Amino acid sequence: MKNSFVMYTDYMEQVSMLSREQRGDLFTAIMAYASNTELPNMDGVTMMAFCFIRSQMDRDRSKYQETIEKRREAGKQGGRPKANGSDEKAKKANGFSEKQTEAKKADNVNENDNVDVNVNENEDEDEKEKKKGTNVPKEKSRFVPPSVENVTEYCRENDYRYVDANHFVDFYISKNWYVGKNKMKDWKAAVRNWQRQESAKHKPYPQSAATEKQEASRGMMYDWAVSKGEDL
Repeated sequence: MKNSFVMYTDYMEQVSMLSREQRGDLFTAIMAYASNTELPNMDGVTMMAFCFIRSQMDRDRSKYQETIEKRREAGKQGGRPKANGSDEKAKKANGFSEKQTEAKKADNVNENDNVDVNVNENEDEDEKEKKKGTNVPKEKSRFVPPSVENVTEYCRENDYRYVDANHFVDFYISKNWYVGKNKMKDWKAAVRNWQRQESAKHKPYPQSAATEKQEASRGMMYDWAVSKGEDL
């Protein structure tokens, strides 16, 4: 069993939403998943952050296994092929790259193999980008679910009085952050829609009715004062 894995700085997007206690649960879950042991209990927000990270760990594990299989196949065929006119084709056919000078370590790989896999992957991507040219569409930004604090702050800034931040976050966690049949793309838009729906249920008190009641109250106080002989 592999005894190492890669941690990415991109995880900070999910980690920053958690409290220190939740971060401890998240780190324990990551270590448990990497070592194939039982996961700890996690609340909804922590579990959601762990799911993002688990998906990346699964992708890394698949790439690692592919690299191992390529090295084993190369070993069965007698190692690195000799240089000749079709040397470049032979490299691709047998899974060789300039980073595989230690191919015989396939059965006892440590964290350096993770680095090799990622470096080779990045190099391949760079070559693809050069071939495609500069007009490459930008990668879409990933949706990051908000925390209760995020929603509370946004509502405070916009004076949204009909949005319960805890209710909002719990509701969409239960929906896996789906709006109808589609994955949520903009949680702030969802907050604004929530505000409109809730405000429609709680109509503001008519200003004219309030003025009439105030005038009637003043008239009653005046009549009482006159009946008591008070000076106004």
